[in-house]
Amino acid sequence: MNNLCQMNSYLKFLIGIIIGLTVISCLGLPEDDTDYTPEREAAIISEYIDSLFARGYDVDTSAAGVYYVILEEGEGDYVQPGDSIGIKYVGFFPENSGVFDTSEYWYDDGIWKFTYSSANLISGFYNAISLLNKGTTGLFMMPSDLAYGSTGTTTIPPYSPIVFELELADIYQQSTE
Repeated sequence: MNNLCQMNSYLKFLIGIIIGLTVISCLGLPEDDTDYTPEREAAIISEYIDSLFARGYDVDTSAAGVYYVILEEGEGDYVQPGDSIGIKYVGFFPENSGVFDTSEYWYDDGIWKFTYSSANLISGFYNAISLLNKGTTGLFMMPSDLAYGSTGTTTIPPYSPIVFELELADIYQQSTE
């Protein structure tokens, strides 16, 4: 009899879940009505750069158009194509600091190890890495034309600037080229 009561409670619980999910699916979730445009992107970039200046940072711009702030200076040689390197990274949206990717999620030690110039990266990320030497940490904001452009991805909307906090953890082997 006790098992029958437990089974009855369990069935009531499952039916409640099914009804709840059905009601939620019928109501639908709110649609994102954000208008992703180049004008919106320009405003986000301007506001983010202003916020960095307000916090006392000097913002530089690379020749390719990546905006960056060096938070901690490293030492030694800068990364060159063919170098075997280790990077710690956190990617986030400048308008709300929402994280969309982090090396902590993918790698046990939080360090992504790869050969620079061999991985399939967005051009802004390549450019940012070229500004690093061992131990350097910085913030690198990439306009959409150096990231995912006017189409975006499943997680990054079109015309979205993105920011990576990068740290060059190590250069394991330098290129002999």
